[in-house]
Amino acid sequence: MTILFESGVPRQEPADHRAFTGELFGRARETAELLRLLADPAVPGVLLHGLPGSGKTRLAFAVAEQYRAAGGAAGTPGPAELLTVDQVEPDDYLALLARCAPRGVKLLATGRLPPAGGGVAYRVDPLAVPVDWSPTDLDAFCRTPAVQVFTAARRAWSPGFTVTSRNQQTVGRICVELRGLPGALVLAARVAALEGVGTVLAALGGAGGGRLVAAYVEPPGPPPVPLPVPSADRSPGRSPGREAGRPSGRCGPLGADAARLMSCTPLFAGGFGPEALRAVSGIALSAFPAALGALLDRQSLTLEDRPSGRLDGAAETRLYVPFGDLPEVRPAGGPLVVLMLRHARYYARLAAGAARRLAAGDQPTALLALRVEEANLRLAVDTLTRFGFTAEALDLMEQLLAHARVAGLGPDWADRPAVPLGATSPADPADPADPADPTGITGGRARVRLALIRAEARLLDGDHELASSLLDEAEAASSRPDRFRTAPDEPSTAARLLRLRGLTGCDRDPERTLAALTGAAALLRAAGDEPKALRVELEAALVGFRLGRTGPGGALAGRVLTAARRRGDVLLVGTALLHLGLLAAAGGDPSASRAHYVEGLAHLRPLGAVATLGALVGLVASPLRPAPARAADAARLLGSFHPGRAGIPGDPADPDLATARLLPGIRRRLAEDEFAHALATGAATALLDLLCSLSLVLPLAEPHSAEPDSAEPDSAEAPPRRQLTSRQLEVSLLVADGLSNHQIARRLGISEWTVVNHLRETMRRLQCSSRVGVAGWVHRSGRRPGPARSAPRGPDDVTLDGSVSR
Repeated sequence: MTILFESGVPRQEPADHRAFTGELFGRARETAELLRLLADPAVPGVLLHGLPGSGKTRLAFAVAEQYRAAGGAAGTPGPAELLTVDQVEPDDYLALLARCAPRGVKLLATGRLPPAGGGVAYRVDPLAVPVDWSPTDLDAFCRTPAVQVFTAARRAWSPGFTVTSRNQQTVGRICVELRGLPGALVLAARVAALEGVGTVLAALGGAGGGRLVAAYVEPPGPPPVPLPVPSADRSPGRSPGREAGRPSGRCGPLGADAARLMSCTPLFAGGFGPEALRAVSGIALSAFPAALGALLDRQSLTLEDRPSGRLDGAAETRLYVPFGDLPEVRPAGGPLVVLMLRHARYYARLAAGAARRLAAGDQPTALLALRVEEANLRLAVDTLTRFGFTAEALDLMEQLLAHARVAGLGPDWADRPAVPLGATSPADPADPADPADPTGITGGRARVRLALIRAEARLLDGDHELASSLLDEAEAASSRPDRFRTAPDEPSTAARLLRLRGLTGCDRDPERTLAALTGAAALLRAAGDEPKALRVELEAALVGFRLGRTGPGGALAGRVLTAARRRGDVLLVGTALLHLGLLAAAGGDPSASRAHYVEGLAHLRPLGAVATLGALVGLVASPLRPAPARAADAARLLGSFHPGRAGIPGDPADPDLATARLLPGIRRRLAEDEFAHALATGAATALLDLLCSLSLVLPLAEPHSAEPDSAEPDSAEAPPRRQLTSRQLEVSLLVADGLSNHQIARRLGISEWTVVNHLRETMRRLQCSSRVGVAGWVHRSGRRPGPARSAPRGPDDVTLDGSVSR
């Protein structure tokens, strides 16, 4: 027999919602195992337990249906009767089991907690989530169980919904943030359909991470099944099948320490580590284990095998507030402000410690801590900014910037207004420092520092124009011309300004960029910041590639590599080897180039997919490379990296989203057809082959023959020596990339007719009769770069042999 529990609360639901409730995704293994257990005469019953919202009820219903449908073959006894009970307490389960066993009745029950003894306890885990994704692998992404549940639930409310390459990022983030909990995914799909996906993303990104459930307590409608999803709109302490007022779980009311811990949970975003909870709550270390154990025992908190950050590294476990039992967020006032500041300062200390470990060479745990606590770190920046702690907020943003260089974060975390940051400080930076801010970094100085942080974040995202305007803002915020040479922290500030000015101006004047980077490295070294100085020198080596000076550039990169190995900086070692591979290819040594790439990837892989891909994209999309190649090559790299990322060590259950976090920024810089073409091209190319081909799209050092006049104009060994302007060279590069005239015009911001004129003149100078000839010249010249040459004197005076046209 089967006991049915029906909810008496009427709810609105779409006409086809019932079709979804009968579907079960990603539970084939669990279903088979449960049917096997129920068929075993030695097993009197099974209790499905697990996290709230993990789909225990739906799974139990599906198993019960299949168990009854199996029946008995002709002439054989049928299966034993089955009693199905939802949301049973462990003690009640044992009592039911004792009554059912003598009567030959099987018991299939669901509950949060496993029984102390008797029967079989079967844990139901959340569904698998996409660990990482790429639009080239959209079918595999859509087959992920968590994505299937969200898609089916969304179609119940929006029948035309489908997962595409455009909304893949949003769907993937929702599935990861909700940790594959089917109940939460169904609820998120409902909210997205009724109030827009922005509401869901705002709830996921706000304080507490999972406040979506607290804000929308009504579940998505009772399924027409014997075992409905537990209702989240009940009053605290009530659940279906329980007497009103009976406390949930194994315990009575929470003790004072446990209640204090629970009151701190709304301060966190996206889960938190045990150390963070203890530090924010202020509970003594001796009392903390018992208080946390009480919350875990009654599942007011759940402990999952996901990493979390610690002050001294990273932990292997992470705490979450269960689905459906989130506490209310109180207004910010009184004691809550103290707790919010504790939260912010704890994560500021965590980020500062991770930055020190990054600089010292202890990078795997530092990178992991920064990545998994990214949501809490951003929330800490918001808190410090909100309450006017200028210096602390800027220091924390600096640590996030260091992480952004490695992981390729978007610039949104740096978009903080300058006025609130300087609101507690004098308006004139020449005035005495604010006594509330002993560091003196207030007013104009705060605006300078914030503008530099935002400029670098925008530069990492490829937005050079906004980065330049922010640098102008930084210079305008400085009231005295010599202020960068008078205060103690000003050499590093001057170095940053000099470096960023050089990076944003490389397309116009690479020679000046080289001088700026060399000067910035000297300033940083004089200020005692050797790690940053080495990274700036590595950028200077890449400018040598831009200028065709592969020899000096390779020598400089080699010196950086030696220093990085001496310091034990694995990340810098791997990055330097990637630069050496590019410079070796440009110098005409493909075997050495490939060897450098192989060695560089070998150093980077142990750091994880995020650091590996961050270093690769940092090279390919560097502002020091010519503009036409940056975004397209970065998209090709993402397409090539995704199939091979399975070889990078890491926990398969821990989504690092290495590819996913970089896709939006690169996609914005390309037209959709260009992005799709580049991604598909990269997916069909091995990663090493793609890296070895990078020099083919950087033909600034064009080949020449010792006897150029002795060769035929169309000879592959000696291309004709004709003068091309820089614009004609840009058009040639884009032609070689396969772009149409319309696409080239849109990319360069010129008319299509102007592109045609540039292309005609280019073909005349190269003595070829088609676009194929132009593309062939680009690839031949990229394979055989010529000697170093002096920098051009103007925007339209580039020549093929390194001379300057007049």
